[in-house]
Amino acid sequence: MPRKSSNLLKRRLKIAEIVALEGEIKVDDLSAQLGVSGVTIRGDLSYLEQQGYLKRSFGGAIATPITSSDPEPSQHIVMPTLAQQMEIARHCVRLIKDRDTLFLGHGAICRKIIPLLSEVKKLRLITNDPEHALLANQFIDGEIILVGSEMLRPDTVLAGKSLEQALQHYTITHSILEVSQLDADGSLSINIPRLAPAWQLCFDHVQNKTIIVTAVPAPVTAAVGHLDQVENVIVCRSINDLYQQQLRADDFVILYTSNECFTWSNRERLQE
Repeated sequence: MPRKSSNLLKRRLKIAEIVALEGEIKVDDLSAQLGVSGVTIRGDLSYLEQQGYLKRSFGGAIATPITSSDPEPSQHIVMPTLAQQMEIARHCVRLIKDRDTLFLGHGAICRKIIPLLSEVKKLRLITNDPEHALLANQFIDGEIILVGSEMLRPDTVLAGKSLEQALQHYTITHSILEVSQLDADGSLSINIPRLAPAWQLCFDHVQNKTIIVTAVPAPVTAAVGHLDQVENVIVCRSINDLYQQQLRADDFVILYTSNECFTWSNRERLQE
């Protein structure tokens, strides 16, 4: 499979980081910081805008705003910023090994993982998100399998019996899924109920399960599994503050952390 060069990937990820941190920046400033021409920077910005990392502005770029459809979101919920989403993606990639068979679920944070998988050798990527598959074609060294037969709108994601059959057919060594809620009793929920049967199969059959808790408010959710079925939980700092006591009580320990993100791992499963 064709892959972007390492320097190109690193530069584009660096641009996305700079824009996320600065909020807004001009092409000339990026050109000076990174030592490449303005024409090159404009091409990078166009690509990053297509992938949802930022928005083009006159003479530069601005960070993508985080929005919510909930008219009165909880004052305790602070959704991950773009910079935090990118750091979560890095945490996820640290868990993936060469020759893994990875099921990558739907979601904006999951999509940010894909360019970082370019260094993983002989990866088999299975996904039910057509946009994931298209992006993966540029970066993944290995097999890409798009599964599912029924398009769910407006989410542009595939579901149906063929998705569920694929999750049972393949020996999947790792799955990464976004979940919208972690309840006090350990139940995990997503905001696309029609995907619930497939996600439940992931929790039941996949060898290593990693979840990203987004805490994004949603009018309708569906339960997909329980915290005790999960090997790894990855959260940004604000969401970590909400759940760290619960994770410790359920015998999760911090595997590694950065300034903004935390990877918690099930202590019992680490010892297996």
